Amino acid sequence: MNGRVRVIFLFLLLVCTITFFSLKVPDKAQSVEHADKRLGKQAYIKPGNYYVGSDMEIDNKPLRKVSFKGFYIDVHPVTNRQYVEFLSQSQYRPKGKFDIDKARRFPDLPATNLFYEDAVSYATFFHKRLPTEWEWEIASRSLKKEAVYVSPDLPLHQRGHFLLNKEYSKKPVFSYPPNELGLYGMTGNVFEWTASEYERKYLHGKYSHKFSIMVLRGGAWANRALDIRTTTRTPFPANRCLEWIGFRCVRDKR
Repeated sequence: MNGRVRVIFLFLLLVCTITFFSLKVPDKAQSVEHADKRLGKQAYIKPGNYYVGSDMEIDNKPLRKVSFKGFYIDVHPVTNRQYVEFLSQSQYRPKGKFDIDKARRFPDLPATNLFYEDAVSYATFFHKRLPTEWEWEIASRSLKKEAVYVSPDLPLHQRGHFLLNKEYSKKPVFSYPPNELGLYGMTGNVFEWTASEYERKYLHGKYSHKFSIMVLRGGAWANRALDIRTTTRTPFPANRCLEWIGFRCVRDKR
């Protein structure tokens, strides 16, 4: 083999080697990179009159139209990675039971075990806020009147992470398809804090008046189908936290 042929042969061998590894490795690498670019991304909800409520739920009657200003909403719940970064930048100390060491091991899981105040502190630091429950609802139902469940074109078990899937723990934020607005995790996985208080007239119990009771939306991995509807409202004390309660943020259009 003369020198010129040898050079051509080595060059082709190098090209084949590079091509082989570029075909074998990037699928996962590209998906991770793509996911990282989406962290912090928000979708815009235009101003308009949108449906909220349901004639089938006592605490959310009637189905009605409400006027909304334009706002941006996170495309997924705040992740462990994002919350750990917030703690690093702000030196804030969570009031809840957020486990920073565990969070670092599972960066793409939703950030949970946070009091309402912990979620508000994160949002405020980044010049955002928590959504009202009605903002959350219209985003969840993709601005549609008839969308009682997220992504109605998909089989129910493919729309989100809840009891029907029989996987008894939370999952990374991009595990299921987004709704028509490109929003992930609006069905199950973890409940989400909203900025809305639950009405006292629907509360029962000797000590219910002593706590700020906020509205959770979305349902969690342990919930049945009835509890993950776009219109389902769940009351929960602001000064309590659970492993299956997270949050996402909104930002007003400037």
